[in-house]
Amino acid sequence: MEIFVNEQRLESAIENEKNLGEVFDAVGRWVESNGKFLLSCIVDGEEFRSDTMKSKSIDSASKMEFYVGEELDILLSSLNELDAYVDKVGTTLLGRDSLTEKESKELSDGVNWIDSLLRSAGRMLKLRYDQIKPMGTGNNVEEVLAALRQRSSKLDGIGAIEEFLEHLRDLKLFTMDLIARASVLDLDLPTLREILDTFIKAVPALKQSFIKVNENYQAGRDEVATHLLTQSVSQINVLLTSFITLRQKLPGLNYSGLLIDGKSFEEKTNELNDTLASVAVALEEKDIIRAGDIIEYEIPAALDELLPFLEKVKEQADSLSV
Repeated sequence: MEIFVNEQRLESAIENEKNLGEVFDAVGRWVESNGKFLLSCIVDGEEFRSDTMKSKSIDSASKMEFYVGEELDILLSSLNELDAYVDKVGTTLLGRDSLTEKESKELSDGVNWIDSLLRSAGRMLKLRYDQIKPMGTGNNVEEVLAALRQRSSKLDGIGAIEEFLEHLRDLKLFTMDLIARASVLDLDLPTLREILDTFIKAVPALKQSFIKVNENYQAGRDEVATHLLTQSVSQINVLLTSFITLRQKLPGLNYSGLLIDGKSFEEKTNELNDTLASVAVALEEKDIIRAGDIIEYEIPAALDELLPFLEKVKEQADSLSV
């Protein structure tokens, strides 16, 4: 079997791989290790589908074609395309009670594309999908993807479609957050400093936004609350991601040396992440009272405790030159 990357034939690409799935994974790792992003894979004229092709022997195909691009630009473009696709699927399914055979196949293909794209994005951004919970049903991203794969070919009846849409909404929330995280990675130093400065000034307003989230949950306006919560958490995730990029731009920045009241900067950011994760758990368990307490009291308190660290990071960043 011949393997091509961007129409260039690879020499001696196959070593110990025995099936198409192993070849796909091996080439994917090689692509990403070279700072690229896997866009698509075509096997003898058909798009590679993990569910039906991964176990096929290498001898069953004559050619695998991989198409790759520069990682960050392609990642952002692909994530925006994914976001638009999720909206399109949601609009198409809303109010439907069944799908045609053609629509079902197209949806299954689309879900496989989503899964492949997010796998590449996760490896690139070093994300653990089993530990990330969008603020919707409380399922982690791994569970959301599994549910979409399992249900995409079995949408018979209003109930099945509504369940699928529920998981699709979770995916939408995560995609919005992922786009925000990825957008930070290529920002220049002045913009990163501005993000940090703006966040420090905006902490009081952000705390108030979490209080509004709880007010909406308690009033039964769950959809509004979830939207506000996603926006607020996304702001925090953008900040946390900007720390990674900031350290890349300023190698002299020393986060490990930041200690306040015996706690390190890393410990404090981990505590904040744990607090955010506990909200998702409470929502998954439909414990609105517990979720509300975390949102209104624990998250604002965690932000207050993080603020002195942010000011120290800003001092360090301002004192360093590129």
